[in-house]
Parts: sequence; structure tokens; C-alpha cells
Amino acid sequence: MRRRTTDYFFARSLVAAGVGLSLIPTVALTPSLPGVRAVPLAPPAPARHIGAAVLRRPVRPAVSTLIAALREYAEGAAAAAAGPPPSGHMGNG
Repeated sequence: MRRRTTDYFFARSLVAAGVGLSLIPTVALTPSLPGVRAVPLAPPAPARHIGAAVLRRPVRPAVSTLIAALREYAEGAAAAAAGPPPSGHMGNG
């Protein structure tokens, strides 16, 4: 039987009861449940696309700064998730 839910706690509860297996984002793995362990997926792991919602008026400088910082962080996280470059890669430096 296969089912879908957006309630990650419910999905983890099914796993804890021994009646399920679930793919759950890392952010939804807390608090831990007794008997349930997280197993990281080997690359290529599923990706989550996240955006920023802003009002339809001119964006304030602080909002622009935050969005730029989030983009920079996301690019760094994506690069880290991709792992080290293949051997023999010379890089940009």
C-alpha cells in the first residue's frame, strides 16, 4: 500500500509503529521518536526548492539584503551537498 501525506509527524509515527517507511526532509526529523532513525540518502538525493514571498510593493533594502544572504547561503549549501570536485579538477584558483 502506498499513501502520501504532508504531515511529517504522522509519517514518522507510522514508521515508529512499524507500518511505514517515509522520505522526510531533515528539518522535519525533530523531535526524535523512539525506535526511529534517520538514514541519509546517497547522492543524488531529492532536492527541495524554496522561495521567498514578498509583498507586491517596492522591496525595502533590508529585505533585498536578506534575500541576497539567503541566496548566497543556498549556493554554498548546494555546493557542499554536491561534494568535492572529481579528482584532477583544477578549480578556479
